[in-house]
Amino acid sequence: MSFTTTAIKPAAAHPVRDLLPNLATGGMGTIRLGPAGRAVAAVYATCALLAFAYPQALASWLDDFEPNPVVDAAQAGVARLVAASEALGVAQISESLRDLGKSITRKPQ
Repeated sequence: MSFTTTAIKPAAAHPVRDLLPNLATGGMGTIRLGPAGRAVAAVYATCALLAFAYPQALASWLDDFEPNPVVDAAQAGVARLVAASEALGVAQISESLRDLGKSITRKPQ
């Protein structure tokens, strides 16, 4: 039994940029934001930190709305946020800071 050899060019011999020119771009995985994008990201991050630090404020705000499916879904999300904040101890820290602020700003009797 004789075997013949055939010259086959393996695909791995070609650089990736030749095989997938649209995917091999510089800076993949890097998000580049301009000044407006950084400002929006800072505002959203601040809102997220405040919601995580003081989730009870969100819960009481949602209690003021008329019951409907959207408010019910939001209340379920806030309940999970409250549970996560309490589990990590953030709620206790923010509560003590809030009490400290109240004691400082109260008028003397």
